[in-house]
Amino acid sequence: MVKEGKKTLLEKWEIPINHLDFDYVKQCTNPKELEKIYKILQSGEEGYYPELTKCTEEHLRALKPNSKVFRTEAPVLKKDHLDQETFQQIRQNLTKFSLSAKEKEKEVEGNPKKLKIEYPEVRQPKAPPQNGGKLDKNPADRIKSHEYEKWDKYDADAEMVKMDLQEEIQKERAERQKSQKKVVIEEIVNPIWNKMTKSEREELALKHKIKGNEYFKTKDFEEAHREYSKCIDIEPSAIAYNNRAIANIKLDRLREAIEDCDACLRVEPKNLKALMRKAQALELDDCKRSALEVLQEILKIDPENAAAKKSAEKLRKEIPSPLTGAFRMKIEDIPEELPEELSEELPEVQDVDFSKLIIPNRIVKSKMAAVAQNLGKI
Repeated sequence: MVKEGKKTLLEKWEIPINHLDFDYVKQCTNPKELEKIYKILQSGEEGYYPELTKCTEEHLRALKPNSKVFRTEAPVLKKDHLDQETFQQIRQNLTKFSLSAKEKEKEVEGNPKKLKIEYPEVRQPKAPPQNGGKLDKNPADRIKSHEYEKWDKYDADAEMVKMDLQEEIQKERAERQKSQKKVVIEEIVNPIWNKMTKSEREELALKHKIKGNEYFKTKDFEEAHREYSKCIDIEPSAIAYNNRAIANIKLDRLREAIEDCDACLRVEPKNLKALMRKAQALELDDCKRSALEVLQEILKIDPENAAAKKSAEKLRKEIPSPLTGAFRMKIEDIPEELPEELSEELPEVQDVDFSKLIIPNRIVKSKMAAVAQNLGKI
């Protein structure tokens, strides 16, 4: 039962009542909508339909086996509930983690030297003018109202040009000062990473990675790309390259995304996520055959990868099949100068009279002479 004033799940998700039907459920290919229909049927707000609920569940499992609606709450497992092998594995992992944490702590404590960072000087207020803060209201170059001769010589257009030039000069000066400040900041920050210990670099890189993930969740892909780049500059890793690759894909920088995927694969050659993103970037860059080759490589590593299977099937339909009897030609570069052994074996080229090679099938007598004779008789 639903309380008064409270919307039912059907109203909340705006699912039409006629969608709660066997025919519609079997034809539906949208997993999200099926999840909503399954939750509505489980709630019992619209009635209890065990067969329809079972049909929806089976169809949803076929489309999305790892759907959240199939998750069930279970109590936390205790030592007695685990088999000996699983317990030993968990114990070993915890021991490794505690040892690595202690090693990092010792590394940080064993390096008591603090980094000396040379910050720029603090900006000081400008010195007050010597005349007690009073500005000169009548500068020497100002024309007085009664100086008519100077007013006659005054060129307003020229003065306007001077003012525009001064404004442009001030803008250029301000931009130059701003760029110089940026250079100073970069010169201060970059050497710090080189002076840090490995554990400190890893910790700082992790902070930038987490910050990049937060920007990515808010769909600020430019800032996410910047944070991932900082992470790579501080401590390059397969995860950082992988993250920057997806940011590049979102920013439509496909060539850079492929390069990041290749960098990740150099560290971890069987990284499925990097291979999948490389295939995605290649497909978007209209290199569909190359994308299919990458997907086939994924299926060699993980034959049951559903996403790779689906993408490969889609690409096979889009890529035109080669013509019958077609084959790939192997092109070899032939050097201009042949080796001495081959040049000695080749026969010398002789002059050939090509006119001797032309042999007509039959000789046709020209009629021009007979026509000329007839014309002479007339």
